Amino acid sequence: MDLLSFDAVASTVVDALLDPRLDPIALGLSGSWGSGKTSVLRLIGKQLHESAQTLVVIETDPWRYDPQLGIKESLISAILTSLENAIPDDSIGEKTRSAIQRLARRIDWAKALRLAATSAVTVSVPSLQNVFDLIKPREEESAPDPITDMAQFREEFASLLTSDAMNHISNVVVLVDDLDRCLPETVVDVLETIRLFLSVPKMSFVLAADEERVAEAIATRYPNGGAATGEESPARLYLHKIVQTSVPVPALSDFDAEAYLVLLQIRSIVGDDEQYAAIISDVAAARRGGQPLDQVSALQDARFQDYRNVAARIRPIVHEKSKGNPRRIKRFLNDLSVRLSIAAKRGITLDAATIAKLMVLEQYFPADFATVTGWLREQNLRKNLTALESQVGTPVSTIEDEAPTASEESLRSGGETIKTDGASKTIPEHQAPARPPQTDDQRFSEGLLRWARLSPALSGKELAPYLVLAASFTDVFLASEGLPESIRDVAAQLLSRSPAQARKVSNTVLAALTRDETNQLIAHIAGVMIDEPAQHQSSGLGAMLRLARLRTDAIPPVVNGLKRMRATDLRVGPLAQLLASDPAPIMEQLTGMADASGNSAVVGAMQAAKEDS
Repeated sequence: MDLLSFDAVASTVVDALLDPRLDPIALGLSGSWGSGKTSVLRLIGKQLHESAQTLVVIETDPWRYDPQLGIKESLISAILTSLENAIPDDSIGEKTRSAIQRLARRIDWAKALRLAATSAVTVSVPSLQNVFDLIKPREEESAPDPITDMAQFREEFASLLTSDAMNHISNVVVLVDDLDRCLPETVVDVLETIRLFLSVPKMSFVLAADEERVAEAIATRYPNGGAATGEESPARLYLHKIVQTSVPVPALSDFDAEAYLVLLQIRSIVGDDEQYAAIISDVAAARRGGQPLDQVSALQDARFQDYRNVAARIRPIVHEKSKGNPRRIKRFLNDLSVRLSIAAKRGITLDAATIAKLMVLEQYFPADFATVTGWLREQNLRKNLTALESQVGTPVSTIEDEAPTASEESLRSGGETIKTDGASKTIPEHQAPARPPQTDDQRFSEGLLRWARLSPALSGKELAPYLVLAASFTDVFLASEGLPESIRDVAAQLLSRSPAQARKVSNTVLAALTRDETNQLIAHIAGVMIDEPAQHQSSGLGAMLRLARLRTDAIPPVVNGLKRMRATDLRVGPLAQLLASDPAPIMEQLTGMADASGNSAVVGAMQAAKEDS
């Protein structure tokens, strides 16, 4: 199916192939790796088969040839075998079939083309008409006489195509794919083989290849022929002697890239081929009519909404960074599909749009991705993301865990306005979660600023588990480097989700910590709780309470750490660890946060903790 709307390119090539004024002809289908040349070649083959004319269409791929059988022999065999199969099963056809077999036996193909290639490129392109010594020794007296030059081969091959048995064939078209993938020896062998047939009427070739790579292969094979660059280079002259003209495969436009992203994603949920083909047809009609993609009626199905949103969000950057290359776009989506699967199996619950946005950063802005993972390592991911998104004005997504927005009035009064059940209330500044500094001189890279403008907003989401997973694919281990060596093991054990592991840190060890070590440890635990509330809020709060119950000097840093948290991140489970006898400043801070959360279950859990006897 034509997901890329390359039918116009294919029909242009088909028109040229069927134009008797251009017979014989060799056309190049030029484009970079992954540009869609194979897709266009398949469309060409499809249109040729549907043509009213009787054609022999030969589809071949030299990259898949068995080198032990010979490149030249494989291509010649493919042509002659296809012609033999096109001959009718009657007396006239049998005569022509015998002639084809006789012609094949009379040529020592390997020797002929080896001699031709030996002197193929110097300053100008030589003529194969002067290549002799093509005699194949007779193996028996009844063997056919050898052909002694290429002119004789062309003459006999041409007579085959005009024989009575092949009068019904209007054209023989050879579609050659993946030539630019081949080694230099293979490239030149294929081109030399094509030259055998090029002056024979009714013979046409289409070569799908990156012209630059083919010219480089020619220059590599014949180093004395000069460089591959420049229209007048010997390698380019040689290529143009064989390929008379090239049709470029265009890069995808903005519309095409977004349509391709949508169509690739919805394929898995559109099981019916006819329905999928109808959707593709509607998209193509919109393209021709200059209509935006969101007006395509076939894409209004509610099942496609999320896929359309993902495509619309990531298209600007993906289109630019992939340079409109279909294979690179498809590879990005394949990688996204794999990541979504792995993340789900790891218990990571981020939505597809969020992971797609993070993958854009990872793949297209690697240095900025390292910056973001560094924020996680330093326990200030949420703070920096909030500042970044505030600076660029990223629209806040409508997800449940999104942070509430402070009104200008509440900021002037020193408090924070929180929406609860449709109403607003202002809580005292000492109970409000600490707000990251937002200054006019906040500096982020241009890449980060551009990426941050993509929706959805991320500062209200728990990204840490996915970032740890993504970083692991690039061998980056996100261990904290901000803690002294002396307390790293203590922090890791206290934050373990295994209570038994946390209990291995004795009260004696905690009491022996210096005040500075205690402050650093609590600040680290608070940072992890902020960036990873789902995974570490319970263990983190438990560790803070242990320290505060054991040492009075730990109470102020614990309160400060809790102030850094978002009220909406507060969960019911961790609050079950509270005792009514816990330090009053901590209970007061948590009570204010519970009230500000707007979550009745959290408020109830906090009330139950204060009433616990």
